[in-house]
Amino acid sequence: MTDTTASATTEIPAIERTLQLEAPPDKVWEAISSPKSLSRWFPDRAELDLRPGGAGSFYWKEYGTFAVRVEAVDEPVYLAWSWANQSDTPLESAPEVTLVEWRVEAGEQGGSVLTVRESGFTRPGHRSGNDEGWTSELAELVALLS
Repeated sequence: MTDTTASATTEIPAIERTLQLEAPPDKVWEAISSPKSLSRWFPDRAELDLRPGGAGSFYWKEYGTFAVRVEAVDEPVYLAWSWANQSDTPLESAPEVTLVEWRVEAGEQGGSVLTVRESGFTRPGHRSGNDEGWTSELAELVALLS
């Protein structure tokens, strides 16, 4: 008897955005890595231990608190964190955890180039929600740095 079942997996594409910013790289780094600065454009409140393995959380009054873990830091050019997709859930217990990577480069004509990439989605609905979220959140970042 031949087994005709196939285990096909479909990889959900990452979200990736690249922004050309007038702000210098050090200001962009501050905006994406400092809890105080993050709270000005991303969550309502941020806690972040900026060391590999460092714990953190992002809180939005509409959505709750999301667990965060810093995965890598190469100041002032690269930052990566993992975060839970479900509020008020430890990272280890979350149904889905994605990786957000930030790259900051000097722009050829001055300013900066910022690339953000979120990967590791297992559900299309989670990806589409975050895709919409990044659009509005990154617009706030652009406004802050203008």
